[in-house]
Amino acid sequence: MKANSLALVLGSTVLLTGCLLEDEPQLRVTHASSDAPLVAITINGKVVDGLEEVDYQVASGFLNLEEGTYNIGVEALLAGGEKTEVIGANLDFAPDMQYDIIALNSAADIEPVVLSRESIGPEAGEVRIDVLHAHPDVSGVDIYLATDETIDGVEPSVGGLEFKIDSPDLPVTISSGTYRIRVTLAGEKSIVFDSGELDLAGGSDLMITAVPNVDGGAVSPVNLLVADGEGAAILRNKEEKATVRVVHAVDDAPEVDVLASGSPVDGLTMIAFREFRSLDLEPDSYDLSVAASIDNSLVVIDAPDTSIEAGTTTSIYAVGKLNSVTDSTIEPLVIAEDLRSVALYGKVRVVHASPTAGDLGLVDIHASADGVFDETTAVIKGVDFKDTATLNVPAGTYFLAVILASDGTFSPAVEAMAMVEDGGVYSVVATDDFAGGLMLNVDNSAP
Repeated sequence: MKANSLALVLGSTVLLTGCLLEDEPQLRVTHASSDAPLVAITINGKVVDGLEEVDYQVASGFLNLEEGTYNIGVEALLAGGEKTEVIGANLDFAPDMQYDIIALNSAADIEPVVLSRESIGPEAGEVRIDVLHAHPDVSGVDIYLATDETIDGVEPSVGGLEFKIDSPDLPVTISSGTYRIRVTLAGEKSIVFDSGELDLAGGSDLMITAVPNVDGGAVSPVNLLVADGEGAAILRNKEEKATVRVVHAVDDAPEVDVLASGSPVDGLTMIAFREFRSLDLEPDSYDLSVAASIDNSLVVIDAPDTSIEAGTTTSIYAVGKLNSVTDSTIEPLVIAEDLRSVALYGKVRVVHASPTAGDLGLVDIHASADGVFDETTAVIKGVDFKDTATLNVPAGTYFLAVILASDGTFSPAVEAMAMVEDGGVYSVVATDDFAGGLMLNVDNSAP
């Protein structure tokens, strides 16, 4: 098996770069709280350029500071554009040092961990590795850096690493070359994370943070967030899968099956109108098609060479009209989903899947607390057929409506009531089933 090049992965995801000056303190910030919203990073009350909207599993590049004391803040970005400071600390920064501030734990208990290391990079043939255990629900772990097929006779490179506790054994310096990062619970040999073989380039100085895995197709409880001072990459367990959701949104079509290379996919057959169906698949490229369950020769969608990547969630909506097999307008609407639950608000995915409404013109999506709609209740304007958007919504009960943008009377073409909870993830879909109202789905598949 060919080893992955971690340097190549990192190089493709550079977030923020700066000229790393030898004598100045260097600061890196990492978002490792799995149910916290996007955050803004502030220094002395001012938001840092490029760090206005830092998402989960993202680390900044190194920032150069002058020696001294700074107030470092983390502001959570709430629904409605509001902000609230969740972390604020006065920290002293010394020359020739690099500092990592990792925001971790659940959103309700979010806190910073500050690591300080000398800014002495590894030699050309060496790799320096620092590690932080940032999963609040996993007990102490052992870290193995070895290519042995089994770790039964191997001692851990870092043993007994506890949640948010810095280890005196860190950082470790190893020779460059091919390695395999494996993680077990402390004192055990059952592997909970296996990177597969990796090429670690000489001169690399890596900060590895083990964070909760809330991605689609999760197999391991953790991902490894690997930062190199310029950017960061998510390193996944080699057995991770991908989640595929199939949504039947064609009101005049019968139940359908999803086929891969002509054969029905177990778990994705007999899908009825208005139904959401999810399945975890091996990451790969698939020749997918959608056919009538009563006769798989009646194919309504062909999607050859559909690539599905590990750790992703992809929704495939069947939209349009069947009319007749020879006059079908059914097509796939493919959406890359983010089903990560955020504790401080609900996520609502809105999908326009009504071809009839699309023929009548653009529509506005409205949300009202009392069921009365006017120009002030529009939350998304000018939506066309197959358009989609995600709203961050405070908890509450809402009346939702699809109204033609040209309708000055604000009469709903289709409507429904939805109860939104903080941390919930929802899909709201407008179809041609006007009598049935909007399709509502609570995405229970969200980790």
